[in-house]
Amino acid sequence: MNIINFSRTTVFFTVFLASILTGFSATAIAATPDGETPANEGVCDTLQGGTPGLYGLCVAYCEAQDLDSLNKHPSNTKILSNYRKKMQSGDPDMPCVQTPCDCVSDTELSAMTADGAASCTRLTSNKIVIYDDGNLNYAKIDTSLGSEKCTYVDTDTSPDTVRFQSISNDNAQSCYTAIDTACSSLGL
Repeated sequence: MNIINFSRTTVFFTVFLASILTGFSATAIAATPDGETPANEGVCDTLQGGTPGLYGLCVAYCEAQDLDSLNKHPSNTKILSNYRKKMQSGDPDMPCVQTPCDCVSDTELSAMTADGAASCTRLTSNKIVIYDDGNLNYAKIDTSLGSEKCTYVDTDTSPDTVRFQSISNDNAQSCYTAIDTACSSLGL
């Protein structure tokens, strides 16, 4: 009789301990650096229903590593490599990959918006321009497929800084995002 009681007690204690440890490990696994589980973030939602596998790789790369925030670097680049191998024509690059704009830097955009007097015009869904000091200083991007162009003019420098260049579609998207973010920081 004692053996049976001992076995029940041992089994009960083992199950109890296992459930506690499972609860702690599930909490640790579900937590990401910003404290939100990947399912609540949504940076990869645009990939749902697209090329099979891209959405899952995006969640593993961007959301589980919290790369949907700016200025973060991935700890696992193999996931990005697998994503790019699986990409098909027309698929977007990894949504959280931040490519700096070749035409206008974040520092230049910050200088334009520092006094809060800049203005923005979203000409179309493919074109945006931010002006400072009237029309003297501006950054403009056109992401229209096949005619991606960026212009940056700063007349406050000596000599004037003028950049007009054709850029890749990926870089055009980065420039659009940078200018749109600068406009949003002004409440525009």
